[in-house]
Formats: sequence, C-alpha cells, structure tokens
Amino acid sequence: MKKAICVISILCSALFSIYYMHFGGLFGNDSALSTVGLEHPILFSIWGVLTLFALSVNIIYGFIKTKYKLCCLLLIISAIGMLLTLTCDFDYDIKAQYFAHCIGSIAFSSVTGITVFLLFLLRKKYIRATVCAIVLIADLVLLLIFKETALIEIVPIFTGYTLLLSLNLEKEMTEIEANRQA
Repeated sequence: MKKAICVISILCSALFSIYYMHFGGLFGNDSALSTVGLEHPILFSIWGVLTLFALSVNIIYGFIKTKYKLCCLLLIISAIGMLLTLTCDFDYDIKAQYFAHCIGSIAFSSVTGITVFLLFLLRKKYIRATVCAIVLIADLVLLLIFKETALIEIVPIFTGYTLLLSLNLEKEMTEIEANRQA
C-alpha cells in the first residue's frame, strides 16, 4: 500500500506538472513556474502542493528503512519554503513578497535536494547520490547562466521523482537473500 501511494503521488504530480508547464513553455524567463503562477495562481498552488506531497511521501518512505529521523526537520523547512513560494507573489513591484517568494523557493528546492541526496548517502546508494549531486550542481549553474526557465526548474524535480521511485520500488537485498536460502 505504501509503495502504491509513492507511485500514485509521483504520477499525479508529474502529469500535473506537464499540464501546468504548457501555460508557459519550457524556455525563457516567462516560462518560469512562478511567473506562470502570477496568471494561474490556483494551478500554481495545486502544482506546489502536489510536488511537495509527492516528494515528501517518497522521502519519508525512503527514510523509514534507515535509523535516521532528520528527514522530518528537513521536510518541515522544505514545506515552509513551499508555503512562502505559494503564498507570496513573484512580483518584483511588491518587493517584500518577491523576496519572501524567492527565499521560499530557494529553501524548498535546496533543502529538498539536500534531503534526497542525504537519503541516498545514508542508504549507501552512491550512484544515485552522485546523479543527484550532478543534477543539483548543473541546475544551479544553468540557473545562474540562463535565469529561471520551466525546464531548469523541473529537471531536478523529475530527477528526484525518478531516483526516489527507483529506490522505493527496488527489492531489498535481504528479501532476495531470504528467497535464495528458502
């Protein structure tokens, strides 16, 4: 049942993300998810809640198999970041809201990315941790060069979805060993 929730949450969030992105395209500053959210605030909120939920459910499920509980604190910080992102307009004319939105967006994306990276390290999934780190670093570099675009914003999220699903759906080595011995 838990694995089904992991899969369904990611599928719903990914499909909605693709739908939401069609309002602004993939490239250019006008395509940024937050910019599109100025014209479609309800859809932006739905996108944010679905994204936060899908990532959180899969991160929590992944952390269940570790003895570490630090994911709870990190996910609370991430959720506060998403809350700021969704409730504060990405409008430079309203500077306080603009800065709160940006701080929230950075908090959500960086803390969630770090949490996913730590999950892979703690679970000794070094290839996934490396892929996660490369995508996060490349995304930061591209963000600094090209500014915000929907493509630059969505690639780390979809990478997280893919890596988390692959982790949460794989059979544990202990189960395989037990089946071999039986």
